[in-house]
Amino acid sequence: MEAVNTSRRVPPEKRKRTETSCDKCKTRKQKCDRIMSQSQCRYCQLHAIACTTTQPRKKRLYGNAESIGGRLVLLESLVKGLVPEADLSTNDEMQQLGKSLGIPLPVIEESIATGDADAIETKDDDYTLPLLPDQQGQVQYIGPSSSFSFHLHLRKLIGNDAACEFSMFGQNAADQYETAENPLVVSKRQNSLGSEDRRGSVPTDYGSPSDAVREIDGPVLETLVDTYFDVIHSDFPVLHEASFRGTYETWSLSSSSADPSWLCGLLCVLILSRRVASITIPDEAERKWWRHVQTLLPTVFFTSNLYTVQALMLAALHLHNTSHRDACWNITGTAVRIAFAIGLHRDDVKHTQSPLGRELRKQLWWTLYAFEHMQVSSYDRPSAIAYTLSSVSFPNERIVGVAGHCPQDFMKWSQRLVVLLGSACRALNPTGSGSTSAEDAYSGPLSPAAGVLRELDKWKEALPLHLRLEVTDSLAPSSQRPLLLLHVQFYYIRVLMSRAALLRRATRMSKDPESTLTPTLLTVSETCIDSGRSLACIMRKLGAINKFNSCTWWDIFYTVASSLILVLDIICHVKQGKHETLADSQKLLHDLATMVSSQLDSSKVPGSMRTWGAIVIEVSAMADQYVLTFHRAGKDEQQGFSPDKSPLLKSPKAISGGSLDCSLSAIPSHHARASQDHFWPQLSYMDDANDNLQDWSWDDIGEILRAGAS
Repeated sequence: MEAVNTSRRVPPEKRKRTETSCDKCKTRKQKCDRIMSQSQCRYCQLHAIACTTTQPRKKRLYGNAESIGGRLVLLESLVKGLVPEADLSTNDEMQQLGKSLGIPLPVIEESIATGDADAIETKDDDYTLPLLPDQQGQVQYIGPSSSFSFHLHLRKLIGNDAACEFSMFGQNAADQYETAENPLVVSKRQNSLGSEDRRGSVPTDYGSPSDAVREIDGPVLETLVDTYFDVIHSDFPVLHEASFRGTYETWSLSSSSADPSWLCGLLCVLILSRRVASITIPDEAERKWWRHVQTLLPTVFFTSNLYTVQALMLAALHLHNTSHRDACWNITGTAVRIAFAIGLHRDDVKHTQSPLGRELRKQLWWTLYAFEHMQVSSYDRPSAIAYTLSSVSFPNERIVGVAGHCPQDFMKWSQRLVVLLGSACRALNPTGSGSTSAEDAYSGPLSPAAGVLRELDKWKEALPLHLRLEVTDSLAPSSQRPLLLLHVQFYYIRVLMSRAALLRRATRMSKDPESTLTPTLLTVSETCIDSGRSLACIMRKLGAINKFNSCTWWDIFYTVASSLILVLDIICHVKQGKHETLADSQKLLHDLATMVSSQLDSSKVPGSMRTWGAIVIEVSAMADQYVLTFHRAGKDEQQGFSPDKSPLLKSPKAISGGSLDCSLSAIPSHHARASQDHFWPQLSYMDDANDNLQDWSWDDIGEILRAGAS
């Protein structure tokens, strides 16, 4: 005991504070004044309350910020290595992770300093929620990192900001149906009708949904169903061809009524396949079929089975394509809820099912998961699918019948990529309510965004040889598009995670072309450029082999995503005066605009795709004007450089799709990234204390190009 006492700096009898404060004093955050021989402190004696000590002492961390930060990096790396899908962005997420793994974790009391709280409050006061008007006079929330917000700023950039309504948030989907290809007719007709007339019941001359299907000529119906499974099914696998055809044959030979959900799905199949069929179906037929879908949907909403989820997903895809993406969002959320209700999100839900039934449930779940998260990434809204370590495995390709239409193990690797898409959406929106700046996504010693980029690299490195991009030309024609779309989604996720860095780089260079970029910013922005170019090359390849789908899938959306990155790449190169790859990026952008312009020549292209296609053409023309302005102003002094002055908005009839380059080799960036494997685990935008992320925003892109045009 004497040895212990002599080793103490202050002997116990001379201590001026208690060894352990009582619970009351800890709560009040005040000094606990108690003599060691007494059972109560002075505060508890004065107020006649029990003086108890049950809370443990706060553990003190010894060491400097660097050592503690390094320890956190190691600990989080260990967790991410054991649980790759773990979200460590907040304490709440880590508590949920521990609960899901059955690991008890201590309760962490978080407190916010007064200064930080004031800063957050000021930031919230200055930030306005991006509520944007739709064409119904309502407002819709679009997150700050959404593709829509970026498109809005581009429209302002080219002087088209008089009306900020989104054509993709169209008129009420329950109104009297009109085709989206002629919005002027729709507007005039709706203005001449009262709201009660426009939202009335289905016209009586349309008959019943069953009669509408039975009256279709057999060869026409067979052609539409064949077209659906030949063209649409591989992109959006929600049905099983043999089961679907068997159910139809049984129903067509009987006089009994069909399941409303199945019948609704059949009508949606006809509506979707009409866009890509080799035969011509009049618009009136589509209007009639959709009105029958509208009569069936109220019944579908009140049922819970596989047919229900399938019908809602098919209806949502149609609404997504025809300028009703707001209604698509709502119906997709309903489909997610019903999927939860019937246990699609779990493998351990057992029922009297055949092996085929179990595998079809898995296929339907992952298709719904991917479709919902593509919308989440576009809107920057919270997902309806809460983060859980999903127990659903990938479906057996041989059982579900896709083995002959896609490469081996395609579904396995596609499912892993879909999980990474979900992680990317959470990394961009860690709070689930929309981030006011990109700083939240890159604020930790091991940021969620860095984790997603690292996992994407691991995914690509582990990809088997027969699923790599280089073997595309050796595959059967039916397998080429699925493989290309697999890599399209890979590069889209990389663009999604890194485009904020590229925009920040362009913003800083517009203010000071000679400014020094941090290694972090340079590496992430170059990653975005490489990914955008690779994405553009794949979309160009799809057009060259006649596998580009501009009517029923996301092809034009992906083309828009790559086009915007190419524009920012051109801005950076012009500001730096480096034109080694500027002409290459311009050519890629021109090829995309040419391809899209040719696709828009078809009258079957729906409204959403036309809107996206117009964006590709506009940004290509805008980039040409930007380069030409700098060239005329004498900013480019490199001899022999001449921007492409060829007219962009060519007549679609004068465009030959066969002239497109079908090469898949992406144009490499000149910035070496030999240390990328070491870089990603340490990624943090806070590596420069004086380099605050709040000095830029998506709005700055307008200043970039306006400065160039002045």
